[in-house]
Amino acid sequence: MRKLSGFFLSLGLCLALATGISSAQTPDPRFDVCGQVRDSEGHPIPGVVVSDNYSVTVTDEDGRYSFVRTPASNWVFISLPSGYEVPLRQGQPCFYRKLDDKRLSYDFVLEKMRKEEKSFNLFFIGDPQCQNTLHVNRLKTEGIPDVKAYSRKQKGNCYAVTLGDIAYTEGGRNTNYLLPIIREEMAADKAGMPVFQTVGNHDFEFAAGVVDEINPTPALRRNRMFEAVFGPVDYSWNRGDVHIISMNNVRFEGLEKPGNYSAGFSDEQLEWLRRDLSYVPKDKMVLLCLHIPISTKSLSSVKEEGKRHDMQNLFDAVDLISGYANPMVFSGHTHTNFKNTLSGGVREFTVGAMSGCWWWSRNCADGSPNGYLVCRFEGNRLVSHIYKGLGFSDRHQMRIYRGDAVFGGKFEAFPMQYGHNTLLINVFNWDEDWKVEVYENGRLCASELQPMERDKDFVPTDRSSKDWWAIGYNVGVIGRGHAKGSRRNNYCAQCWHMFRYDVQDPSAKVKVVVTDGAGRRFSESKIYECDSWENADYSEAVAPEYEETQIY
Repeated sequence: MRKLSGFFLSLGLCLALATGISSAQTPDPRFDVCGQVRDSEGHPIPGVVVSDNYSVTVTDEDGRYSFVRTPASNWVFISLPSGYEVPLRQGQPCFYRKLDDKRLSYDFVLEKMRKEEKSFNLFFIGDPQCQNTLHVNRLKTEGIPDVKAYSRKQKGNCYAVTLGDIAYTEGGRNTNYLLPIIREEMAADKAGMPVFQTVGNHDFEFAAGVVDEINPTPALRRNRMFEAVFGPVDYSWNRGDVHIISMNNVRFEGLEKPGNYSAGFSDEQLEWLRRDLSYVPKDKMVLLCLHIPISTKSLSSVKEEGKRHDMQNLFDAVDLISGYANPMVFSGHTHTNFKNTLSGGVREFTVGAMSGCWWWSRNCADGSPNGYLVCRFEGNRLVSHIYKGLGFSDRHQMRIYRGDAVFGGKFEAFPMQYGHNTLLINVFNWDEDWKVEVYENGRLCASELQPMERDKDFVPTDRSSKDWWAIGYNVGVIGRGHAKGSRRNNYCAQCWHMFRYDVQDPSAKVKVVVTDGAGRRFSESKIYECDSWENADYSEAVAPEYEETQIY
């Protein structure tokens, strides 16, 4: 809070503006931005955090705020407080105002909720990644309707956060023109809930003509196209006892190097986060939403000093949130599902892609179906989470393979090397709180199986933990990794949640039962053999060949 003298000066300036005196008549370089936050009945709302991505302040008892605008800033926005509805404009969350050199005052009006929100559901959508209108059509007909239908089955309010790569711009391929179209498809009435956005490495503008003299760094220039559609790339909001933050952790080296990026935060971003969190009580839960996973990064593997510095800032951000109740990180980028624990006990959930293997099929490279993660929060705790495959019941949580099956098609076949009496079990959303059991003829024969060690083999072996059913389809049937420009390793990703079981009675009927951390039990008896495909063939309904980026 500012000193009283500064406060009254700021208040007087805002009152002058309210009475019609123009900013040109009352210039004051000390207070470039001011305004009021009030409810729909005109009552002021104190304690609301307001920022321009650099300065961070809070509204006083009259709902008023003021701060010195940073020249590089583009927005003024509020950290939407709990207890108020998400304001919408064209179906999108609207918690921000575009800064205008001719204005100083920016007000926000919020609608108070009818009852206290003690619990809610948060849908995490990883990598919609639409490259063309055919992809947008699949998002429109498969992805968003599934989200809306599933939201209707949830108890309490629902919200969604994307985890980056909304579009698929790279180098000379500019698909940012799709962002406004995708925005329409993600409108609250179509998705069944407000959808907040996180920026990814394919959501930036790379054209050399993108110049912004007030923001000289490439990262800020590149933000502009995404911001024009969705607003700030670093922001926060609140629901119940949970503080949710989305930030851009993609660091590019230059305007002409779209494939040369790393994970990290700038010093300014880290400082903004520190200031934002300074207004969050320690008993609140903090969620940090990013694009690039943190758990796959190591300072020891980075030689360049600048990248090391930015990555250290990312690790420092984890340390910042670790001081709050049950902090978590949610990320995308890899098009695979995996969980990990970061420093300070912070859990990271990396979420499979809604686009799967870039809309070529209906599965991710780790065998998870195209889908999204749904988390339920009560108070400051995550009480359950489930990965929902597009077009599947939420009971579809695993797939079982025969150890001697052959998966593939006209491009390539992949014979499994384990033998007929070995089963491989892919539990898509597994984490350390889950239990995996196997029954033969109704008798429990294995309990609490542990996941296999991950491997980097590009052909099946007797130790391979990859999902060769998914690889067989994407590489063998569709031909990814064979077609010009497609990178094989994108479709042969590691699987973090594969289990092995050796059958005791070859003639027995086998059932696998998995129990998640919330006590929900899922069972499966179907064993996948060769040519056991659920996927429709989309190979004729895609864009011409393009160069892909190695993602993992």
